[in-house]
Order: sequence, then C-alpha cells, then structure tokens
Amino acid sequence: MFITTSTDSPMKIDPPFRVILASAIFFICMASGPLYGQSVKDTAFSNTVKINLAAGYFRNISLFYERWFNDRWSAQLGAGFKVAGKIPKIAGLGDFLVTSNTRGIRGWSVAPEVRYHFGLCDCGRHTGLYAGAYSKVTWLFGDLTFNYWNGTEYIDVGGAGDLRELGFGLQLGYQFTLWNRMVVDLFFMGPRASFNRLHMQVDSDFAQEVIPLIEEELNRRLEALGKDPVEIPVSPEFTIDFRFNNFRYGIGIGYIF
Repeated sequence: MFITTSTDSPMKIDPPFRVILASAIFFICMASGPLYGQSVKDTAFSNTVKINLAAGYFRNISLFYERWFNDRWSAQLGAGFKVAGKIPKIAGLGDFLVTSNTRGIRGWSVAPEVRYHFGLCDCGRHTGLYAGAYSKVTWLFGDLTFNYWNGTEYIDVGGAGDLRELGFGLQLGYQFTLWNRMVVDLFFMGPRASFNRLHMQVDSDFAQEVIPLIEEELNRRLEALGKDPVEIPVSPEFTIDFRFNNFRYGIGIGYIF
C-alpha cells in the first residue's frame, strides 16, 4: 500500500519537516539583514524556477515554475517524478506485511497553486510571507512483494498496484532572496484533503489470506486519522476509494529571471 510522498506525509511531523520548520524560523528572523539581497525590487523579474531539495528524502524529483502577476499575486506550477525506490515506512503497511521489490514504486505528480504575498516589509517582490491554495494530482504505481506470516513460516506473495490521488490544500510559507537573483522558498505549512483510489492485484492463490491483512492495516491507519474504515473485497483484483489527510512541506532553491 502506498500513500503519496514527494514531501508529503499523512499528518505526521518527521525529521525533514523539523529541519524545514527550524530553517523557516531562522531565515524569517534573519531576513532583514544585509546578507539576503533585499535590493531585489525590480518588478521586471516576473519568473522563478525552483527545485525542491526536501523531495530528495523521498527519492523524488520536484520542480516548480512561479509567475508573478503583480507585487501581491503569483501562480506556481509544480511537477514531481518519483524514481524507483522502496515504499517509505510512513506509506507502507509495515515491514511485517508488505515490502516493495527491487523495481520499486514509480510515479508522477502535478501541483498548480495560487499565492498571495502579504508584503509586510519593503523587501522587494520576492521576499516575504505568503499564503496560498493548491491542488495536487498524483499517480504512483509499481510491483509489490507481500510478506506475511501464515502461522508456520513467512510467505512471499507477488502483487502490483497503483494509487491515484486528487488533493486540495492550503499553505503558508516564506520566501527570500540571496545575491539578488537567487530565491529560497520555505513552504512549511500545507495541510491537504486527499481523495484516493487504489487498484491492486494479488496472486490469486493467496488472496484469501493477504486481503484481510491489507484491509486491517489500512483501516488501522484511517482510524488514527479519524476516517471511516473501508471494506476490501476478497478478490485477486480490487479497487477501493478512501480519503486521507496529507501534509505538504519543502524547501525550494531557484533563480529569478
């Protein structure tokens, strides 16, 4: 089972988020100093390209393009690509039940958003606190190996699946400039409601044993988030819909032009 990654976690504060939050507090406190290129006030610079460094923790490549309309409003489009890798623990069903094989999980995501920049200081267009709304479409797919205890021994069961997500969220962040043309974007608060569709295939010889375990583990996680349980049909191939609460964060490094 896999839930969206790409600097997304199901409402859990993990090490990358703590680093980003600490960095955000530090840079916001220091952003008025002379180091941070406060001279970037030329409204001719309306474009920014960025790469999300935090996405690398999840073996993702995450790129952004931001376009400014005026000193208060901008729009941004993000594109993410997940290279082959194991399922993150936060997204799996536990090491005792399911692991990914060597091919791993792959996928892509698209995230359009709109931002409002508060302009609380005379720091130029590209520096300051902002809030925004965003959506995200994600598709993850790959081959899986289910590993479960049958009472006598551990059994490896082959499978494959794909997860599609449509999410809508709000975010808060702070952006500042270095050396006039370099931008650092800290988006440190981004709760999102996700609507997910999971399609999975399991070796038919073991479906009776494996499917109830998948249902139990998924419902345990949904219950922890206050979501309604789902019922998975005992079948070698099934599709289910469920909701999840995700959380977006990251640190983008880019160039203004």
